[in-house]
Parts: sequence; C-alpha cells; structure tokens
Amino acid sequence: MKISVSSKLLMMVVFVTTTMNMMATVWTVSNDPNRPAQYTALQAAVDAASPNDTLLVTGSTTQYYPGATIVKPLVIFGEGIEAGGTFPQTDIYGLTLGRFNSSLSASGTRVYGCKVYSLSINSSFSGSSPSQQTMSNIIFERCKVNYSYIYANWNMSNLTFRNCLFSEYGGSNLYFMGSNSVGSCDPILGPYSNVIVTNCVFTGNYSGISGSGGLDMNGNLVVRNCLFLNNSYYSLYQLQEGVFENNIWYKAELLNSSNPYVTNCTFNNNLTYLCNVNTLPPANSIGSGNIVNQNPLFTTYPALGAEFAWAHNYALQAGSPALGTGTNGTDIGINSGNAPVTQLHKYAKIPAVTALTIPVSSVPVGGTLQINIQAVSRD
Repeated sequence: MKISVSSKLLMMVVFVTTTMNMMATVWTVSNDPNRPAQYTALQAAVDAASPNDTLLVTGSTTQYYPGATIVKPLVIFGEGIEAGGTFPQTDIYGLTLGRFNSSLSASGTRVYGCKVYSLSINSSFSGSSPSQQTMSNIIFERCKVNYSYIYANWNMSNLTFRNCLFSEYGGSNLYFMGSNSVGSCDPILGPYSNVIVTNCVFTGNYSGISGSGGLDMNGNLVVRNCLFLNNSYYSLYQLQEGVFENNIWYKAELLNSSNPYVTNCTFNNNLTYLCNVNTLPPANSIGSGNIVNQNPLFTTYPALGAEFAWAHNYALQAGSPALGTGTNGTDIGINSGNAPVTQLHKYAKIPAVTALTIPVSSVPVGGTLQINIQAVSRD
C-alpha cells in the first residue's frame, strides 16, 4: 500500500487534534500551495463546517482575504501571530461573527493564534425581533487584533479576550456599541454582560478601548492585568462604568486631554509611569490602591518606553512597586491574574508536528504501517 502526500497530511492533522472533541470534524485550510489542505479559502471551509467543528488554518506569507463570516459556533486554530517566526503567521483580513436566525449563531466560537485585522461581532439578522439579537460565549485567545466593532443589539454576554495583542492602527482596538434605552437592550442584563479583557497588551498610539456615545457598561466591562504601552494620544474614550484593575500604563495616556468622556468608571490597583497625566483615578471616576508615576521595573524593556516587541520580558523585577500591590495581594501587570505570562504567546496552544517519516514505501494487506512523528508542545 503506497502512502500519498495527502494521506500524510491527514495523519498529521489527526495527530495534532487528538485532544479535540472527537465528535466534531476537523477541517484544514491553507492558501500556501506548498502546504496543501482541504480548502484554500477560509470562507469555503467555514461554509462546509458544521456547528462546533474545528478549522486548522495554516500560516503563510499571504493574507486570507477577505476572510470569513461565521454564523455558527466554530473553533479556529491559527499557527500564530508572529511575523517571520518559527511558524508562519496566520493573517486573516476580516472576521465577522454573526447570527443566521433565531436559533443559530456564532455564539460559542473560539479563535486561537490568529492575526485579525478587522473583527466585527453583530447579532442582527433579517426579520429578527430585538430580543432575538443576542450573542454569547465567544473567546479570542493568543490573537492579534488591529480593530474591532462589537455591536450589542440586545445583549452580548460572556465575551473574553485573553493574552491578546492589540496594535496601533489609528483608532481604538475594541469599540463597543449599543444602547441602554428601553426597548433597545435586555431590560435586566442591559446591552453587555461579563465582557472580560485579561492579560492583554495594547501598544501604540490610540491603542485601547472605546464605546459609543451614551453607552453604559454597567460594570460589565472588566479589564484586568493588561499593559498599555507607548500611546501619546489616549487609550480609553467614551466609556461609562467600566472596571479597570491591576493594569499598567507605561508612557501611555489614559484619556483624551481635551475630550476625556470617561465617567463613573472604577480604577483599582493600577499603575502609571511616564504618562503626561499620571493621575488615577481620573476625574469623574472612582477607585483606590493605585500607584502613580512609578517605574514597574520590567525585566527587559526600554527605560523611556517603547512599543511592544517579542524581545521584551514584562516580568517584574525584585523591588518593583507592582509586586503584591494588586487586588487581593496579587501583582499588577500581565504576569499575574487569570492568565499570567511574562510575554505574550506567539502561537496557539496546540502541538505542532515538525517531522513525519514513514520508513517503508509499502506494506502488505493486513500488515502494520510504522509512522515516526516528531512534535513540539506550545503551551
């Protein structure tokens, strides 16, 4: 029995995905002709997949353009977010997470190890009533996002960004839209509930979080253990009743000095350094335990500040004022909290096959085929 190239690829996929749900189908996507897969276009793979299937999206030097619209729960693994690294970057131009009808949506979707230039989450659909326009249980982890538009048409719940990199593009990376008006949102939950941004890095001018005018997050936007780096303009804009804890602003302005529009937010146990305005909490907000204009003493980072780089180490040195001064005696910064790291992860948390060899070219019918596989763990 001869083993074809496509069979070898299939066996690698099976090996890599042994920890995934065995009831779901795994689909492969690659726009690199030297690394063949079942689909070359991301949208075609999304359309073929059933709810809760997994897509393995190969990295390459070519962006997946225009990307994909997803209206069913899927798990997407990219190869990573570092350009020019050991494993190629999975670069997706656009991802839209939406709702197909009253019973099927992208709720439950998880995306790992992908660079996404434009992200949209919107639960509206043709013919829907307001109360049908909901989305929930969406996770982005170890991803890089340039900008996103998140629409809470009725209610958006359990949305998590974990260990993600948000980089400069000329505006806020996370833009939340919605209304607290009667008839425009869930009368009990409001437009948003349980939105978590944890252990992420925002880097460059304007990188940060903003909301639409009049939107009140009602304490349901929680930003913890994040870094805001090298931002000369503002990192927060038009936000009401957000919660910010254990974050570090290093040479990164919190607010727009002329039009801050950040009110009734809570700032607990954060740290600022080398900002033009280091004051915490800012005017019209509350909080305690904040550390103002003190060097957090990262292990490897330019003293005068810089944008994010993979060569940096954001662990806190001995004597750092951020050690043990976070909420409940934890540390301030990304090396503590729910998903602690000293540097963001370059790759998705999935093993990678680095070599596969088949010692013989054929075996008799009923014989045993020996396969040698080498792989690396990417925790």
